[in-house]
Amino acid sequence: MQHVIASARLVLQPVHLAEAAELHALLVHEDVRRYLTDGVAMSHAWVEGLIRESAVSFAKRGLGIWSARAYGAQRIIGITGFRDFYTPPVLELFYAVWPSHWHRGFATEMAQAAIDYAFGHTGLPTVRASTDAPNQASLRVLKRLGMRSHGRTAQADAEGVCWDQLHFVVSREEWQCRQ
Repeated sequence: MQHVIASARLVLQPVHLAEAAELHALLVHEDVRRYLTDGVAMSHAWVEGLIRESAVSFAKRGLGIWSARAYGAQRIIGITGFRDFYTPPVLELFYAVWPSHWHRGFATEMAQAAIDYAFGHTGLPTVRASTDAPNQASLRVLKRLGMRSHGRTAQADAEGVCWDQLHFVVSREEWQCRQ
């Protein structure tokens, strides 16, 4: 299975190693990494590992990480998909968009396409996501996606480097009612 998704403005394809440099540039951008990786600039090797993990996840679960491009465009505008977070692992939806493409609905469009794919092509009963408490833009995206609040995990440290995690969920039944 190819796992390619087409939305109104975007084509999403599973990430691949040829995109590692472009994905690395996105993920180390200061405004992107602020919340996605708690400000840590991940190494190029880490990004390559993320891509490999995604390929394994697609093979095992039918879900992984997609790069998103506008139709006919060569450069990616963002990524979305599913990966394990936390210990023990929790499969969660995540997304990141180049700041030059913020405030145009791309995060919502990408994430909605990933949710639709998950419920339409796998047996996943729920989609989970989380965001850092101060990330208002991500909170708006999650609400537009029809996700509901599902708890909070305190993670703030004394220096404010990490923020509390707000958790969200949407069930297959809730998703079907919105279709």
